[in-house]
Amino acid sequence: MFNHEPAAILGGLSEVIRAIIPTLIIFGFIQWSGDQVAQVMLLTSVVVGFFNILLTRSQVVPTDKANAQIRTAIHMPSDATVKQVIAKQERESV
Repeated sequence: MFNHEPAAILGGLSEVIRAIIPTLIIFGFIQWSGDQVAQVMLLTSVVVGFFNILLTRSQVVPTDKANAQIRTAIHMPSDATVKQVIAKQERESV
């Protein structure tokens, strides 16, 4: 699931989580003051934002590493798999 579009998936999920609190207030499920709502929304934004960045970054390859993999792939046979390219590049960078 996260291998395809982690930023889009986590961004959408974070917005759903942020929308839950106002929805609960509008429908009267919770009775909070404006200060309480602001504090909970701030905390929610920080926590969701942290996990969004953490999980998205774990799916990203640094540019230098990607460029090295591309240079390695150029010199390999056209039927080489991505795993083979990555393995060869890692052996060459040691």
